[in-house]
Amino acid sequence: MSKAAITTDSVYSMNENEYHKTTFTRIPPDKQQRILDAAIQEFAGKGYNAASINVIARNAGISIGSMYSYFASKEDLFMSVMDSGHNLLEQALKEVVDMPGDLYERMDKMIEVSQRYAMENHQLNQIYIEISTEGLSHLARRISLKMESMTAAIYHRLIDEAKAAGLVSMNLDTRALSFFLDNLVMMVQFSYASDYYRERLKVYAGDNSYNDPASLRTELMKFIRNGLLPRA
Repeated sequence: MSKAAITTDSVYSMNENEYHKTTFTRIPPDKQQRILDAAIQEFAGKGYNAASINVIARNAGISIGSMYSYFASKEDLFMSVMDSGHNLLEQALKEVVDMPGDLYERMDKMIEVSQRYAMENHQLNQIYIEISTEGLSHLARRISLKMESMTAAIYHRLIDEAKAAGLVSMNLDTRALSFFLDNLVMMVQFSYASDYYRERLKVYAGDNSYNDPASLRTELMKFIRNGLLPRA
């Protein structure tokens, strides 16, 4: 598969879901962001179940009546927050899709982007980690179907392209390999978004591993290259 086969159109072809009412799109962008920022802070700080839409409205400087004119429920507000996080991640991953290079150069960029995304969007990552718990299983499928499908499409294309170029063993299953690679990247991302995962990283990789993301990325890429390169 040629590089031209990997395009932003082919990767980001999923339907957009809007969880807010049309009234939300009519208010100024800075007000929209203020509401979403207040929601992110509340959901990240207290978790979905304990978060209060009244507190979010107050912190955003709007009435609770206005809040319900924008969102039908707390769940719709939460899904809108996750949608905004998805859009940020989409823009970050676009760097990987658009850059030149083979699978290994793009995987290195994927890890770098994930580290940066986690550090710049700490609270969004905390919310994403909470979604992975059973307590929010009723929302997990709605969210993961969109976010994970986007990333999986990138991995599938990059791996198939690398196989065609002889850079990855042909006997490796593309879908299983994409799952393994994404789990590595996800654990790195979580390590920059959660106190638990940060301490876990230090236990396994050393105290300096968190403070030196470039070195951590270098060691991880050695592992990936050695595991995937065809054997003579």
